[in-house]
Amino acid sequence: MTLGGPSSSAHGALSLKWATTTRDPGHAIAGYLGCGCRYNARGSNSDALVIDYSIAVHWLQWLGNEAHWAILVAGSVALGFRRNRFVLCALVLGGALLAGNDASVQFVTATLFLALVALPEPALLSWRSALFALACGMLAARTAVILDWAGAVVEWGSAMLTPAVVSLACVVALSRWLLRGLPLDLFMALSLAPMIAATLRPDMWNAGLGLCSLLLAASVLIGAYRMAFVDALTGLPNRRALDEALSRTSGRIAVAMVDVDHFKKFNDRYGHETGDQVLRIVARELKRCRGGRAYRYGGEEFAIVFEGHRIDSADQSLEAMRGAIEARRVRLGSRSGKSQAVRRGSKEGEVSVTVSIGLAQRDRERRTSDAIIDAADKALYRSKQRGRNRLTLAPGVRAA
Repeated sequence: MTLGGPSSSAHGALSLKWATTTRDPGHAIAGYLGCGCRYNARGSNSDALVIDYSIAVHWLQWLGNEAHWAILVAGSVALGFRRNRFVLCALVLGGALLAGNDASVQFVTATLFLALVALPEPALLSWRSALFALACGMLAARTAVILDWAGAVVEWGSAMLTPAVVSLACVVALSRWLLRGLPLDLFMALSLAPMIAATLRPDMWNAGLGLCSLLLAASVLIGAYRMAFVDALTGLPNRRALDEALSRTSGRIAVAMVDVDHFKKFNDRYGHETGDQVLRIVARELKRCRGGRAYRYGGEEFAIVFEGHRIDSADQSLEAMRGAIEARRVRLGSRSGKSQAVRRGSKEGEVSVTVSIGLAQRDRERRTSDAIIDAADKALYRSKQRGRNRLTLAPGVRAA
């Protein structure tokens, strides 16, 4: 693969020539980059793919010219959802845009990003937020105190110092995500990534600020969606997501209600931390249920939705899932301090978990989603009455 220099076209676009035996990879790459592409015949067995970057270059130029609007959108979205760290990031981006583009401004911007990511998220009306706002104002006004200091540091260091600081901020955000598991930390790292390229290409500085702003706004919106539709403990879609999904279905549908057996007694005996671990383990097995989509209904109760032809084998999938959950063992933490007597067949320090299931499907008597869930709940109750750890089919559901 060879990368050529600037082409002789009017737009000064870069061209990438790639000899390949198939056109699919070229289409995929060109589609990802948002660029135009063309093929030139080169013999009978291969084509030369030429990707024209003019579309991407024009888009970045437009984004650089409109970066102030992107920053305003990012700040407004973050403020509306009370994401203080993202609000302060938008302030930093605004100060950097007003300050212009030179090595000192880039270094101050990178340092502020690193401080925002490394320090705990402050309250918006706090002295730390006030200090950040003051620093952003001094940056926007090109105050000699901070720019002279930054210039001295950059002169003492190397040309790669500023990209290294931004990269360190991304690494810190990724580390926080790995340690805490909060998606917003991952989104922060991804949002800062364009700034690394912007510090390496001064002519793309404003475009980098605009792209970072758009990614920050998208991150806040994705985080808000997850808060509304994803259960934080198990990672499954929540009841609101279930209601939305059922309201959009019109064809054949079946719903299984799943309940963890004796969960309240288990929770009281071993503690909420172990109870949360059980719910996460059950949720992972429910995700693997073949042909169904799992949801956290509430408490220790879950729902699995089957659509179309998958209904025909729903009972087999649920039985396989129930057996997989029964075979799992939950290791008890040493902090429990309570008796660790377990079921027969389990090792000391471990407990086994079982679930009861009720399955119902849409028919002439049960046309609405509420009626289907109610029938599945009644079937689940019969599973409890019959001794738990079993699947019960509602009337009208045929076994595969």
